[in-house]
Amino acid sequence: MKGADRNDSPPCADSDGGFLSADRGVSETVGFVLVFALITSTIAVTFTVGLGGLEDAQLAERDNNVERAFDVLHDNFNDLSRDGVPSRATELRLGGGELAFDDESEFRLNGTGFESQVIEGGSLTYRGAGDTRIVYENGAVFRMDGDNGVMIREPDLLIGETIVYSLYGLDGPAEPVSGDRTVLVVSERTDREVAADDRTAADNITLEINSTQATVWERYYGNLADEYEQISVSTAGPSDLTVTFEADHYDRFIVHRTAARVAFSD
Repeated sequence: MKGADRNDSPPCADSDGGFLSADRGVSETVGFVLVFALITSTIAVTFTVGLGGLEDAQLAERDNNVERAFDVLHDNFNDLSRDGVPSRATELRLGGGELAFDDESEFRLNGTGFESQVIEGGSLTYRGAGDTRIVYENGAVFRMDGDNGVMIREPDLLIGETIVYSLYGLDGPAEPVSGDRTVLVVSERTDREVAADDRTAADNITLEINSTQATVWERYYGNLADEYEQISVSTAGPSDLTVTFEADHYDRFIVHRTAARVAFSD
């Protein structure tokens, strides 16, 4: 009977009022499961968020590298215009982006002292992460995000008693190049000429611009208009932007027009 009494007796509490060691094993198992679940969740969240952030950083750095390559491209095109160099080549790593020749822009210089100077198209565009575009157009380099952007390198323009304006006409391949590879952008000068306009009483020069970078061009020429009296800017005409160089404030207007053919090669 005494043995039966011992077997039927309820669990006893220890001296501190807790459960016996056999019952604490259940609590340790639950704790292990909770800690393991917490560690697993932390690793999963860190991996997911961290990997996405790392990928965004890689894409941003890729676009920055292309931007630096377009700086070199800008200088090489200036060599064709200023120094009459016959050709230049620029290396550009695509890094999964696309490089294309676009013909959606037009720059038209009108004056009474020379035949109208026009370039149609002639922009090189790199499409990178998201809506980011890096563009070379008429002597300037842009970094665009949709319709907004900034001008990274300015066009070749000298303003004083004599104004010297450079037009860059480009012709390029119809097919874009893309992928994770390095391409060589080869530019070959096909024409180079100079036109001059001596000032007369009403000999204003107008520059009409139609471009997907029109908002940035407007900001650029608007800043010049604030600095120089001979420049005024309007968006009221048929073109996206009209810049007027007023004859009362300059003696001569000289146009350097350079035409080049662009090719992509490995």
